[in-house]
Amino acid sequence: MNITDIRTKSPLVLTYANFVTPQFVANVVNVVGASPLMSRELAEFKELAGIANAVIINTGTLQKVEINDIIKLSQEAYQLGKTVVLDPVAVSVPFRSKAITQFLASGHVDVIRGNAAEIAWFADIDFASQGIDATGKGDVIEIAQRAAKKTGAVIALSGACDVVSDGQYTQTLDINVEQLSSIVGTGDALSSLIGAFIADGLKVPNVMNAMATFKLAGQKAATKTNQPGSFTNQLLDELFVIDNIDVQNFIKESVLNHG
Repeated sequence: MNITDIRTKSPLVLTYANFVTPQFVANVVNVVGASPLMSRELAEFKELAGIANAVIINTGTLQKVEINDIIKLSQEAYQLGKTVVLDPVAVSVPFRSKAITQFLASGHVDVIRGNAAEIAWFADIDFASQGIDATGKGDVIEIAQRAAKKTGAVIALSGACDVVSDGQYTQTLDINVEQLSSIVGTGDALSSLIGAFIADGLKVPNVMNAMATFKLAGQKAATKTNQPGSFTNQLLDELFVIDNIDVQNFIKESVLNHG
């Protein structure tokens, strides 16, 4: 899908959210024209996955008792033919590593969205991090491609250089918008936004379309304010009015294809 399709069809994005950023995530999904829905209740997973166009699982505040819940949600989504996006927040922390290992063994995932350090964990590549932030340096294209091959998922690595790869076909968007890392929740929001853009099918260009839309909106917002509070609101405003022609021109000018 592109932004015009989303505004016309209003796909429903179901997010198993953390308890830090759900309002911002819901607002991002909403302002682009999609329909946000949040749930952490096991009893309604099958029903909600049935009406959703995509399911997002964010493990930012995951507790031990919830591991089986996210596995169950991913299984329900898979059985219903719904795409599952995993946002493995700070996955290199030991408890989270163990939880995600268990999830990968028993659950289902189609897309993994994370920063360079988080995606490097799936690729078995060392990459420095501090909490939820990637602080190291490395070849992000290699990291994304290796993670895709090891997991079988499409990888959406976000940061200064965005990379989307299925292990064979890779696209990159090497434009840094520093303000996007100045507020908590932009990664969470991007994961759910990707859900809207892949509602009609999982393809590398659809995932990149989501990432390019988000980054272009961030770039536009950054020209109007450099303060984190006002940037947050300006980002929502830019997403609300962003034009598909502008996005496609941005992709044509800035996104590179790698065999």
